[in-house]
Amino acid sequence: MFDILGISDGSEQEDKSGVMVEQFLQMHGERIESIKNLLGRIPGDGEIFFLWTVNSFNSFTFIPYIIRECGIIEELILSTYSINIRIIDALVRLIDAGMIKQVDIFISDSIKSRLPKVCDHLMAVVEHKPIRVTFSWNHSKIALIKTEDHYFNIEGSGNFSENAAHEQYVFLNNRKIFEFRKKEILYGIERRPD
Repeated sequence: MFDILGISDGSEQEDKSGVMVEQFLQMHGERIESIKNLLGRIPGDGEIFFLWTVNSFNSFTFIPYIIRECGIIEELILSTYSINIRIIDALVRLIDAGMIKQVDIFISDSIKSRLPKVCDHLMAVVEHKPIRVTFSWNHSKIALIKTEDHYFNIEGSGNFSENAAHEQYVFLNNRKIFEFRKKEILYGIERRPD
């Protein structure tokens, strides 16, 4: 934070970035209340909720919601067309806080040309975190979230970005469907030619 002769050690930028991530997570904390008001609770074992949103929350909001309701996420698998820097940084903050143990991201390889700064940022953070990223032709939007007692599957139209408008989601808690989707996503990752 100290700037001598116009030379900064970079910590000021890091501090600003940390504040922005905290503000982003706080904003989603407020959106969690929208989910709680809409649903009243998480889906029980084998139960499915169908949601239609109008600008109230996006795909990422389910992650802090599940952390608040269920505790630590042992496994997070994201299959998405797009993601943004604030969501990447928020995931890193949740990993650093011990709230997420492992993340796999299966993302469209078009992000390399569509959003090169986002792609570079993502690849920079995976070097030091329990995050595995695989690029492939992908347009799916699925989040698999395993906690100690639950196997959540969230599917819908929303990407992991902040431009949610009218989105639909299927939110369910079912181990068999979780395992089926996990196998298909990871199989897609593992069969990918290099």
